[in-house]
Amino acid sequence: MRYNLSRIFGVVVGIPVATISFFASLFALDIQMIFDVLIGGGGFVLGYVPTQRLTSKNYLNELGLSRKDYRYIHHQINAAQSKIKRIFKAFIKVRSIQDFKLVNDIYRLTRTINQIVREKPNQFYQIESFYYSHIDHALNLVESYTHLAKMPMKSAADQQALHQTRITLEEIKRTLIADLKRLNERHYNQLDTEMRLSKLYLNEKEQEHANGTKQ
Repeated sequence: MRYNLSRIFGVVVGIPVATISFFASLFALDIQMIFDVLIGGGGFVLGYVPTQRLTSKNYLNELGLSRKDYRYIHHQINAAQSKIKRIFKAFIKVRSIQDFKLVNDIYRLTRTINQIVREKPNQFYQIESFYYSHIDHALNLVESYTHLAKMPMKSAADQQALHQTRITLEEIKRTLIADLKRLNERHYNQLDTEMRLSKLYLNEKEQEHANGTKQ
């Protein structure tokens, strides 16, 4: 989000620079209109690029990412988003309540994971496997499952394939849960530490109270 703000700042600066450049060329130089437009465009670039890079630099430094890394991660996030949309389109075709819940859980997990990484791109490297294999596996399984589920007059082999796919979907769901926990591991550890410290503090207070009562 903050990176997008840097683009907005770039536009805010670039438009006035482009406008000034255009009219300065129009009234000061005796050249064709097309060149005035090109000069205005050049002014926009000169205003936009430095501003956008400067305002985004601090954000990238906070993340510990280079501009190249950020763009790569952003590309992976967008690619994952299109796959998540395909999962959504597939799972709404499921008719069984039990199957609907399973596939819906997978959809919600993939969406949540991708949203967390979108908000904090530096966490991408904690769950690279999600982007390189897990989400593709989930998408392929969901599409295969919904295709098998809607087939009429299923044979024994079809029923077996459907059952096996359902089992595999449960496995990928557990994998996605593990990915989500990995993303939130720091928060869980911090909460655990705070709970331990709070418990120690309460124990100390209880001990002090007990000693005071004895005296």
